[in-house]
Amino acid sequence: MLSRVAERVYWMARYLERAEKTARLINVHTSLLMDLPGRMEINWFTLIRLFNAEKVFSEHYQSGNEANIMQFLIADTNNSSSLATSLANVRENVRTSLDVLPEEIWEQANQIHLLMANSLPRISDRYSRQIFLREVMKHCQCIRGALDSHMSRDHSFDFMQIGKHLERTDMTSRILEMTSLLLSDDRSDTLRKYDGILWTNLLQALSARQMYLQHIHSRVEGASVMRFLMNDTVFPGSVSYSLAAMSRRMRYLPDPEMPMTMAYRVLEHSQAQDVGAIPAEKVHTLMDYLQSELGMLHTEIAKTWFYPDHAGQQQSQGL
Repeated sequence: MLSRVAERVYWMARYLERAEKTARLINVHTSLLMDLPGRMEINWFTLIRLFNAEKVFSEHYQSGNEANIMQFLIADTNNSSSLATSLANVRENVRTSLDVLPEEIWEQANQIHLLMANSLPRISDRYSRQIFLREVMKHCQCIRGALDSHMSRDHSFDFMQIGKHLERTDMTSRILEMTSLLLSDDRSDTLRKYDGILWTNLLQALSARQMYLQHIHSRVEGASVMRFLMNDTVFPGSVSYSLAAMSRRMRYLPDPEMPMTMAYRVLEHSQAQDVGAIPAEKVHTLMDYLQSELGMLHTEIAKTWFYPDHAGQQQSQGL
């Protein structure tokens, strides 16, 4: 398999995962802010901090109001993690990988591209925006379903799975990091009253609420939620599950030793942490470390399979 094709399907899967998670985050965060009283630590700018995009945002916008933040996260192509950027990259990587993808994927990529173009003028309206974001999530899930149902289990599929699980791990770590900071020991008494809503919001942002209730058999409580999302071995959205799934896919590829060893090292380090017993400030440090390790893992993947003769990468992570 050509290395450039491998890289494209890898990035297609990453951007597809990023687009769905971004849409879900904005959707759930909007609902959360509607449930909470005003003048709290949680606001629209929380989403900018989650993506570590404060610097880029401040370069293009003077005010951190709802309209500017929604424009930045959804439509702004200066933001490498915006929904528009992710979906454009999905479409471009599909277009240049048609030889190895099911033919209906191109049609679906064009449909979501048209949805984006037609919906952008209405994103300032909350109701229209919520409908649009739900449609984006639905289209992303349809594309993923078609890939899972109709794609041969060859190296193209392996790279797609590796990209999906790496991006999913990264996004989960960022959401855990932000939630832990919001729920730190120095939070206001007013915010403490809404801990249950915040943890439920976290589960919903990762499509994890129902599975949490099914497997944990307890009310939504911070320590249990953190352990579930970090260490559960059967929920596909947990850090441990995604890292293990990514490692298993690597073994089917040529010369997997270096990236697979690194992936297992990250997995073992994550599983060794009892995140439910760690203070919020240290959870932030742990998630920063995990994101750094994922960045190095991506570099090793690129060196091994995309650019085996020299270090580097053609497309950037954008996070």
